[in-house]
Amino acid sequence: MPSPINKIATGGQTLKNTAMKKTILLFTTWILLISLVSTGCTRVERQRPIKISMNLWPGYAYAFIAQEKGFFSKNNVEVELTFKNVISESRELFKNGDADGFFDVFTDVVVINAEGIPVKVVYITDYSTSGDVIIGRPELHSISDLKGKRISFEGVNSFSHLFVLRALQKAGIEETDVQFENLPALEVLNALESGKIDAGHTWEPIKTRAIKRGYKALFTAGDIPGVITDVLAFHEKIVEERPDDIQRIVKSLAEARDFLFSNRKEAIEIMARAEGITPEEMASGINGVHLPDLDENREAMTTSDKEISLLRAFGAITDFYITSGQISQKQDVRKIIEPHFVEHVKRLQTTPGEHYNK
Repeated sequence: MPSPINKIATGGQTLKNTAMKKTILLFTTWILLISLVSTGCTRVERQRPIKISMNLWPGYAYAFIAQEKGFFSKNNVEVELTFKNVISESRELFKNGDADGFFDVFTDVVVINAEGIPVKVVYITDYSTSGDVIIGRPELHSISDLKGKRISFEGVNSFSHLFVLRALQKAGIEETDVQFENLPALEVLNALESGKIDAGHTWEPIKTRAIKRGYKALFTAGDIPGVITDVLAFHEKIVEERPDDIQRIVKSLAEARDFLFSNRKEAIEIMARAEGITPEEMASGINGVHLPDLDENREAMTTSDKEISLLRAFGAITDFYITSGQISQKQDVRKIIEPHFVEHVKRLQTTPGEHYNK
């Protein structure tokens, strides 16, 4: 029979073992909690990339500069750019929800919003001046020579359709005076060569290639200032859920634009390589657009007294689509345009970047 002393000793050892087990259990629990909290924090910080779709167009090709030169990374935002040659394919990615944002013409953004897909325009990338052209046969001298001819645009009731109609209207030509062809801009040169059309709306790289073969630019977007304005727009939901990331994207694009002005040769090479065209074609494309700075962005998004104002363009766009029956009533433009991000970046902008805007 064990002595009382042994019982006491054994009982004491048991108490020690129990206490040690509790200590180990508590320590292990704390480690697990810390691990879970750390994992949770990491997940919050490392959100999925924001997906942006874009097509072949020099005016917003500097998004590739923001990616390649690390401006997105520097500003702590992960962006996935999806490139399509044809603008309608890029647009469909956005409309189907496969992209959070997209670069496109303001005209088509307005239509998408009218179709019940709420969008927010957060940045103006460019105004087309001589980037968008109506290219015609060598024997044609001006847009007025198109009466009785065949002319193409890309997409019925699209920005391209509107551009061609406005060009004809300026020349005093009625819609019934011409024959229309719905044709992708990248196919215009082939259609001219085959005799399918007499003129067509296109842009780079087809513009440069067509002119080299003797075809003529009969009309440019600069003949109707502000008619083709390109923007970056996002689904309203992503703007509401991740405003800080949208802010960082706008900041990165503004910095990429500055890089283009200060390092033109390298910038042209980056953009040409990304879009699969030659540096010459990309340079021509950049020469055919105006890249607004932050001050111009803010002004165009908040005032209506300038030709390049989005508010002013909105009226002409909606009038056209109401007349054509594509939309039933005017929308509230201020629900589509969100100047806050541009205004905030401008407030934070430092002096060294200012000289690129002059």
